[in-house]
Formats: sequence, C-alpha cells, structure tokens
Amino acid sequence: MFPEVDHIERHEDTLTLSLSISEDVYYFAGHFPNAPILAGVVQVHWALHYLHKHFAMQISDYKAIDALKFQVIIAPNSKVKLCLKKINEYKFSFSYSSENGSHSSARVVYQ
Repeated sequence: MFPEVDHIERHEDTLTLSLSISEDVYYFAGHFPNAPILAGVVQVHWALHYLHKHFAMQISDYKAIDALKFQVIIAPNSKVKLCLKKINEYKFSFSYSSENGSHSSARVVYQ
C-alpha cells in the first residue's frame, strides 16, 4: 500500500523522504493496465499518511487541499522525493519530485 522509504532527512520544519515506488504497489493494479500511473488521489493520501506519521497531524482532521497541481506522472519503479514542510501550526505543503521534474504539489490545511 505504501512505497519503500529509503531515506529520511529532517531539517527544522521540513522532512524529505526518498521513496522507491515499485511496480508491486497495490495502487498500480487496474489504474490503466497497459500504462500504469500513480493516481493523484494516492499521492495526496501518502502525503497525509506521512504528515500523520512524522508531524502527528490526524488524517481525518484536514479541512482542505489547496493549490493542488499535477505536472509529471509517477510510473512504476520510480524513485521520488516527498518533501513535507510545516508552514504554520495548521498548514503544511507537500511536493513530489525526481530527476524527471516536479510531479505534484499542494498545501494541506487543518483548520
């Protein structure tokens, strides 16, 4: 259900996770059988999961996802970085990137 976390780097209010997203990840099954991609809703779900795990933000407490942008698809067997940044007590940003560019980004609002 989740990618393999290869490395975690934390600096003050920023956390960067290096992720290996294998072709065996559950979410690739059936999401375009001939050309699987990681759905945007999964990228948001993973960001919420890691905000909960590393910043103790409850997934059920988020109120909005602002400025959501998807730029480059994430294919099976990708290595990406997920950057989580605390903007203030109730707002965080996330972004996925790799050598292929910026995949997606948004802000998560909890209040």
